[in-house]
Amino acid sequence: MPWTMRLRVALYIAHALDHCANHNLRLYHDLNAYRVLFDQEGDPRLSCFGLMKNSRDGKSYSTNLAYTPPEYLRTGRVTPESVIYSYGTVLLDLLSGKHIPPSHALDLIRSKNMSQFMDSYLEDQFSNDDGTELVRLASRCLQFEPRERPNAKMLVSALTVLQRRTEQIPSYTLMGIHRGEAPPPLPLSPLGEAISRNDHTAVHEILVKTGYKDDEGQENEVFFFFLLICSTVSYNQTLLDAVHFNHSCYGGAL
Repeated sequence: MPWTMRLRVALYIAHALDHCANHNLRLYHDLNAYRVLFDQEGDPRLSCFGLMKNSRDGKSYSTNLAYTPPEYLRTGRVTPESVIYSYGTVLLDLLSGKHIPPSHALDLIRSKNMSQFMDSYLEDQFSNDDGTELVRLASRCLQFEPRERPNAKMLVSALTVLQRRTEQIPSYTLMGIHRGEAPPPLPLSPLGEAISRNDHTAVHEILVKTGYKDDEGQENEVFFFFLLICSTVSYNQTLLDAVHFNHSCYGGAL
């Protein structure tokens, strides 16, 4: 991924986090590079799967301890500052092209051993000033004391300045996406087709063919209807997720 696109990813994520903060949305826990999705235009989006289900108590985090905010290890609570720390680990991934533990990355940065830290693919793609600024921003996000980290709005301001210095090339070009007609949707399985039609009889017939037996008593019938409800909810949720992902605003995929 070229430097310009990596900067764009960093800026879009910062915008998403700032949006959550400004609209009093739930905290984003366990932020990492795997949460970043790309839409049909190649623009980065932040998956909603990282939004905490209950941010009142702030007790939801799941990640490798090497990448966990230090205050979470002490208190077991996720805070806005914890999210910024996790954002710093994403910046490290963008800079290095690798998943480097923050402590090791900071050691390399302090020793000014940038040749071992920066992704060699990025050579000659950015100025020393821009590279230094993004490294400095990552270091600030990874400060041990939460109060010393920038907030999302500060990240947006700093990254907007860096983004303006790059060529304004569309994301789909940077990502090598060929624009044209959308590919045909993947075909559903027979069970998926039956569920999409809400055809209970067809669903029942398919289940019978795959080993379901309705002569084993009422409990099996209860299981069938439970399975049908779960399948229908899952199918509808998949459609809803698809709508959210393709929505142009931050209401779905951030």
